[in-house]
Amino acid sequence: MKNPNIKTKVVHSQTKSAWNIVSTQLGTKYKIARIPYHTMTHIGIDERERVEAYNHAKFINWCFNNSTEIIK
Repeated sequence: MKNPNIKTKVVHSQTKSAWNIVSTQLGTKYKIARIPYHTMTHIGIDERERVEAYNHAKFINWCFNNSTEIIK
């Protein structure tokens, strides 16, 4: 597997209910991934969906930022 060597961060989408993983380096593709979550009418369920999607986004972000450690 080729080392992607991309530094990323997690940000919330401005228009959709989703977390985006975006690149922090110039000259690379800006949006790497989108992790959507569903919004319902129940406050407890909405918060759980949002936190779960955020945890997935943080894990994907960690994988991109630490890809040199994983490939070795």
